Amino acid sequence: MEERDSTPSQSTLADLRSVPLTALEGVGPVRAARLAQLGLSSVHDLLCTAPRKFEPWPPARTIAALRAGSDGSTCVLQGRVTRWSFSRFGGRSSVRCHVLDESGEIVLVFFNQPWMRQRLAKDMLLRVAGRANSSNPGLFVVSRLESESAPFPRAGELVPTYPSAEGVSQVFLRELIEQALERFGASLDEPLAPQELAQHALRPLPEAVREVHRPTSLAEYERALRRVQLEPLVATQRRLLASALARRQLGAPALAVDDARFAQLVASFPFAFTAGQRTIAAELRADLAQPTPMRRLLQGDVGAGKTALGALACLIAASSGAQAAFMAPTELLAEQHFASLAPRFAAAGVSCALLTGSTPARERRALCERLARGELAVLIGTHALFSGDIVFARLALAVVDEQHRFGVAQRERLFEKGGALHGLLMTATPIPRSLALTLYGDLEVSVLRERPPGRGELVTRWAREGAREFERDLEARLERGEQLYWVAPRIDSDAVEGEADEAALAEDEAQAALGAEQRFARIASRRWSRWGVELAHGRMKSAERAARLERFRRGEARILVATTVIEVGVDVPAASAIVIESCERLGLAQLHQLRGRVGRGAAASVCYLLGKSSARRRLELLERTRDGFEIAEEDLRERGMGDLAGVRQAGENREGFEPETSDLELIALARTLARAGGQAPGAARPLS
Repeated sequence: MEERDSTPSQSTLADLRSVPLTALEGVGPVRAARLAQLGLSSVHDLLCTAPRKFEPWPPARTIAALRAGSDGSTCVLQGRVTRWSFSRFGGRSSVRCHVLDESGEIVLVFFNQPWMRQRLAKDMLLRVAGRANSSNPGLFVVSRLESESAPFPRAGELVPTYPSAEGVSQVFLRELIEQALERFGASLDEPLAPQELAQHALRPLPEAVREVHRPTSLAEYERALRRVQLEPLVATQRRLLASALARRQLGAPALAVDDARFAQLVASFPFAFTAGQRTIAAELRADLAQPTPMRRLLQGDVGAGKTALGALACLIAASSGAQAAFMAPTELLAEQHFASLAPRFAAAGVSCALLTGSTPARERRALCERLARGELAVLIGTHALFSGDIVFARLALAVVDEQHRFGVAQRERLFEKGGALHGLLMTATPIPRSLALTLYGDLEVSVLRERPPGRGELVTRWAREGAREFERDLEARLERGEQLYWVAPRIDSDAVEGEADEAALAEDEAQAALGAEQRFARIASRRWSRWGVELAHGRMKSAERAARLERFRRGEARILVATTVIEVGVDVPAASAIVIESCERLGLAQLHQLRGRVGRGAAASVCYLLGKSSARRRLELLERTRDGFEIAEEDLRERGMGDLAGVRQAGENREGFEPETSDLELIALARTLARAGGQAPGAARPLS
């Protein structure tokens, strides 16, 4: 047994958040580190870890019944040992034990438990739980062995399943929670006032925790679960409030322009702002004029006009004598932004430059010198803006375009270049972390719902497996002089670009869709070749890829076969159709971005999704809506909240609980309770 810390007496225990898990029997440094992988560092964390589900413990079955067939669920069997063997394969091992009962014989398999060979003896009676091998009913993979110190539950008894991590078994976690309940359950604090509990029909936390781990009925369990789920949500909200307060106290340069200059800047764009753009422009102007750092998320559909608003924010900063950075995720998009924005900046008397990984060394050195002297007002670029040699004289604003393509730590590296910066994050689909922060109130949100006038309608259709009728529509569009994209996630059979689904990659190659190169060859060899076909993917040299894309932009080729490299930075108004293959391999945000390549011209446009029925939920959602926040909510359900006040992008937050994100009412309640209860001590570092 591992060494543990001394246990504080319950009479002096003020807050179980300060009691480490090493205060429990059987938890030393090694196990504490493994439990930390689940976000569990204190006794309070452990007690507030709700089971993911409850299942009745199965009755024992005979060996003959198991060999006759199993549905893959957990089973219990009992038999006497006749013989056993041990083998190693790489860094893994297995013990195979033959057991008999009155009905027959079966082989028990203990994976990576080499010590079992010392515990086994001939004629020993074993009672085990596990699963029969579906392809070989003569094998039974053991997950748990009954012993005097760890007897099995009674048949039919509800057994909880908790979050899991490597080296932390369900049995150990259940026993640890039971120990924590017995020793510390009565000392659990209730942080909410009695009137708050009554107002929101909540059970006191000590009662709720006991009910969640030892349910008396389904109705009472669900009521208790709501209170237990609320606890980490309130704690996270308090931490975010403290973080926001700390950020406000840092101060930021006030970037103010008078009415005449603001009107001049808006008029410098060669088109009239929509009503939505005018509203958000006023919000940005007001935010930037404050001496506290702006943190605003600008969400709008692809092509709705977010870039113009980001450029306007940069113009306001430059007009106030400050510098601004405009960051894009790809060279293609950064170059497109520079080409379209540089003339507008010049017309407004604002200097700007472009910096990417392809910028020649001599040009880069000259640019760095001008930037450090304050001669450049706006720098447009890619990840190259993170580099140590990029030093701004008066950086006051960072605009991050397609912010879902950057990691949290990457964005922080840019924000750290200017101290207390104003920040504008722009996206067509917020990532789960951003959506969560929005729900928690840490980001101000602007939603650009209008599309610029003159845009045709865009519909999305899921072409079910084997359906090829859509090709007739594509051919008719090509005949009319329109253009189309055909997207394949893979370059060829050996490479995948974008967010890939591991299960999809494991499919038999004969079942997989064509890669971009094979799809290009097939289209180029058929009658569609008369309209011209180009190919673009990430393994091409950037100059060659840019030349191919330019030929497509000019209409010299009406078909572009590509990987997800075209997700951002390609704007061809004549393209009215896009086909996306193997959609089950791509995330919702990526699919939403890709379909945004069309619908930029006056023609009615269509996005055809080719995907397996395993992705039905996602594909039907995309057919139904173009609302970025609705799409992000689904993405959040699939991927988790992320580390809300830290740096992880997705998964369980470090409070130790992955909430039911569909329960937005519970999240809103947590926000209300945290604000009413004041700030938690120990403000976290400012969020970027």
